[in-house]
Amino acid sequence: MENLSIQGLILIQLWVFGLGLVIGSFLNVCIHRIPEGISIVWPASKCAYCSKRIVWYDNIPVLSYLFLRGKCRHCQRKISAQYPIVEFLTGIVFLLLFRSVLMVSSGTTCVYVFFIVFCCLLIVGSFVDLRLHIIPNEITYTGLILAPIASILCVGLHDLSGSLRFFVDSGNQWAASLLASLIGIFVSGGLIFLCGVFGKLVFRKDAMGFGDVKLMGVIGGFLGWKLAVATFFLAPFFGLLFGLPRLIFKKGNVIPYGPFLSLAAFVCLLFKDFSIKTIDHYLNIYLSIFQLL
Repeated sequence: MENLSIQGLILIQLWVFGLGLVIGSFLNVCIHRIPEGISIVWPASKCAYCSKRIVWYDNIPVLSYLFLRGKCRHCQRKISAQYPIVEFLTGIVFLLLFRSVLMVSSGTTCVYVFFIVFCCLLIVGSFVDLRLHIIPNEITYTGLILAPIASILCVGLHDLSGSLRFFVDSGNQWAASLLASLIGIFVSGGLIFLCGVFGKLVFRKDAMGFGDVKLMGVIGGFLGWKLAVATFFLAPFFGLLFGLPRLIFKKGNVIPYGPFLSLAAFVCLLFKDFSIKTIDHYLNIYLSIFQLL
């Protein structure tokens, strides 16, 4: 990246953004079909109202929606704004991760690809959760399987300089990386599970779905336990920010938590160094207090 000209970097970033738009179009298919138990490969996309097949020039990410003014070419029924939103959001995610992982942190392409896969899982799970208040097992189980595999294939996926120094010093980086992923899964999943148990005791009803527990496990598996803990504490702030207006205007008292976990995880991933330093700071404070006691 250092040897590229400014024009070259701009072109690469435009290509990355465009690729994100295309992948976002596929994620829309996943969001719609996975809960329905329909194949995400076949049949071809069609209008949800008139069942007319969508031709390629009506399926260009974002642009087709704008050209068609948000309506089906055949029946003129409104197309959900979710489609361009997901496409644009995925493009932004691709671009921000590219800048964060490959340009700023000088990470590897392998790390970037797996973080992209991770974020795509978060996007699909979040939008399904917003619509149906469920996080499909196809998303969480895929993530729980992929995270340890990614940690072995990409040792740089986790910051190993702190909590697993013994394994790093021994030269067994693959074992250290795998252990970081497994610890992240159990620590983060355990945190949200205990939060749900405590909430049920206090409110006398389910306060956290098991889908959130599995999603948190996916987050810990890809990001490690420190960033997962940062995610755990950051997510409620996003929940309050978006959830309070919903409760105030009485638009329902059930608020899906998956999107807030996903947003917090992405923010912690982008500001990885700051998040880890913050967690380390508070851990040192708690350890100091514990030693005094």
